[in-house]
Amino acid sequence: MTVPAPAWPLTASRLLLLLLLLPQEVTASIDDTCTFPDSPISSTFLQAITDLSDYMLTDYPVDVPDNLQVDEQCWALWHLALAKKTLEHLKLVAGKKLEDPLEAVYTEVNFVSQCINQSFPSCLRFRKANISHLLLDVSRHLGALQPLITRQSFRPCQQYRCQPEPSTVSTLPSPGSLEALGSTLRPPQSSSFHLLSLGGLPFLLLIVVAAWWCKRRKRRLRPPGSPKSQTPQGPPDSVRQDIQLMVL
Repeated sequence: MTVPAPAWPLTASRLLLLLLLLPQEVTASIDDTCTFPDSPISSTFLQAITDLSDYMLTDYPVDVPDNLQVDEQCWALWHLALAKKTLEHLKLVAGKKLEDPLEAVYTEVNFVSQCINQSFPSCLRFRKANISHLLLDVSRHLGALQPLITRQSFRPCQQYRCQPEPSTVSTLPSPGSLEALGSTLRPPQSSSFHLLSLGGLPFLLLIVVAAWWCKRRKRRLRPPGSPKSQTPQGPPDSVRQDIQLMVL
């Protein structure tokens, strides 16, 4: 009677092989979350967005990102992921008529959740915009991604990135700039005085010319033989003597 050999060495070797292959499979699955061999964007996404627009108020306010980093590869994917968050909120507060149109658009953008980390960075800021603007952006980004999504991996887009903040470090001005600033703040000096004096010079010349002309005219009007100047006669001698006596 022959006894079959135990199968545990073969089983152990298989387990060891599986353990060696497991990290690679896990890594591959992680990489595949941002790779789309088959396009997740349907050919009818424009119709779904149009149907939702017909039911929504065009001026309904929603939050849209304001300072996402401009990235050619990730820009559209990030905006779709944030629009998905807005659609999730709308699904919670919308009425029955909006349930189906909202779900149709939500289905079109739901694929981004398998790649993009849903937690927002602290640097991300939002601004208010109309729902019509948001739906227009969703349509534009889906259209931009549709021919490219199966050709590349979006692994670099897993985390949102914000635009760098402007530097707030202040630098001291140079002495040259301080002198330039001081010269602009100084009050006007002698140049304004010269301008004033030049402005009064024609008036002064006009007075001199007028006086000369009047004097010349008097000379022309004086009768011939008359003395050049007439001095008033003094008081008579009697009056002069009386004045002297009064003084004494």
